[in-house]
Amino acid sequence: MRSDYITVTQVSGINGPGDDSFMKKTFSIKTLGCKLNQYESALIARQLAECGWEARPFGEAVDVVIINTCTVTDRSDKKCRNYIRQGARFSRLGGAVVTGCMVERDRDGTAGMKEALAVFGNGEKRSMARMITSLMELSGPRYKDSGADGSAEAPAIKADGPFGDDEFDESAVAPLYRTRAYLRVQDGCDGACSYCVVPSVRGAPRSRPLARVLEHARRLIDAGCPELVLTGITIGRYESGGADLAALVEAIAALDGDFRVRVTSVEPTHVTDRLIGLLGLPGVCRHIHLPLQSGSDRVLKAMNRPYTAGRYMDIVERIRERDRDIAIGTDIIVGFPGEGDDDFAATLDMVGRAGFAYVHQFAFSPRTGAPASSITPCAGRATIERGERLRRLAMETGLEYRRRFEGAELWCVIERSDGRADMAISDNYIRIRLSGVQADDAREAQIARVRLVRAGHDANIGEMARQATL
Repeated sequence: MRSDYITVTQVSGINGPGDDSFMKKTFSIKTLGCKLNQYESALIARQLAECGWEARPFGEAVDVVIINTCTVTDRSDKKCRNYIRQGARFSRLGGAVVTGCMVERDRDGTAGMKEALAVFGNGEKRSMARMITSLMELSGPRYKDSGADGSAEAPAIKADGPFGDDEFDESAVAPLYRTRAYLRVQDGCDGACSYCVVPSVRGAPRSRPLARVLEHARRLIDAGCPELVLTGITIGRYESGGADLAALVEAIAALDGDFRVRVTSVEPTHVTDRLIGLLGLPGVCRHIHLPLQSGSDRVLKAMNRPYTAGRYMDIVERIRERDRDIAIGTDIIVGFPGEGDDDFAATLDMVGRAGFAYVHQFAFSPRTGAPASSITPCAGRATIERGERLRRLAMETGLEYRRRFEGAELWCVIERSDGRADMAISDNYIRIRLSGVQADDAREAQIARVRLVRAGHDANIGEMARQATL
């Protein structure tokens, strides 16, 4: 389940004290991109809730529409600009408030859009509620008379510069869903991948102090959230007072309560034996995401990735030695400039040998400003054909992994789907649909054992085994 806007039901307690919403100011948020962006949208929503605002789904007429942008490719920018134009039509101010990585990369260009009412960089997200409230006050009578179609002229106010890291208590951020909370532990990247501009828009690696992460985790656990998903740009670079990512995971897992912690994407060069040893221990999910990008050493070198295919497979084998049931997911780019048939064959071989639980695959898309954007990409037809071959193989390796657990009971968090608590997410990242009456007996945010009855390409079917706690 993925959220690309904040709604009242997705964020527990988002509308603050009191139940009289008639005079409340309203907002919606459209989020594009990574899990960290989704977390930061929750941060913005919480700030506004503390100021008395009410969240609405993106697409409804509201006082303020916020677009939280991604700039990972040129295509991403185009998509963001389309949503900015859409959002302006839904805002009674006649324009959208824009934040995120596209603002960081091209602030003047974004601010120059006629539909952009105000722009905020990533460092300003912690202060957006105050700035948006000021924007409303400055809009005055024109705001009161404007409609959702943007017929009245809106003030073109642009925010400049950061406003300090301590203005908003980040530990008050609510989960995006009642069942799974993104917990920001780190931000920034100092990598130099030739296809990427993330370091220029997110800055150098910096970690949240261990005490603050634990305080935030404690609040989420006390609020009844059963799964904490560690989030950042390069979480493997976490460091606080000598504590690395493994120490952080240990400290969170040691907290009292019925919950589990999930490690998300970790760069292969940041994986340690200590971290591998934690996967699957009580309170830690049997799951890790290791971006591969290509199985060809030649392409990895062109991408400026700091490892070889052999070193990557060594990490996979160390994880399998720890526990062959740990789910390993990955990212792969298809059609990188210069990728030949032999290079792609090496990637397919890696996927087969690694036995990934899932593969997130992307067709190469140039990012202006990244070194690889100046190189002629693979022919579109070749990229499409390779993408289809990879997709078929990834489906088979994923199904093979899931079928190993048919008949087994898995620790799951129960989630809501289509208005019913009928979806379960296992600790090793298998999504299981509860059949028939089983869904009626399930409780959202419950941690329970679920028996996987049948694994399939389209759906995995299961049944409740018995209620239990970790």
